[in-house]
Amino acid sequence: MADSDDDRDGRNSAAKGYVLATQVMSIGLQMAIPPGIGWWLDQKYSTAPWLTVVGVLFGFSIAMLELLKFAKNNK
Repeated sequence: MADSDDDRDGRNSAAKGYVLATQVMSIGLQMAIPPGIGWWLDQKYSTAPWLTVVGVLFGFSIAMLELLKFAKNNK
């Protein structure tokens, strides 16, 4: 008799779903928060749009690294 997914790693499907949802939300926040901080700093120091652009690039880079790690772990 073949083992189910629950038997192999000890978690049920709801727990796996919560982990996946958390990882996806984390990636989304990694793409949203750095540009927001850059925008706020641009408003504070009148440097628009440079810190927002830096925030977008930083957030995108971090999110892509996390997405690659996510894809590698969830084959």
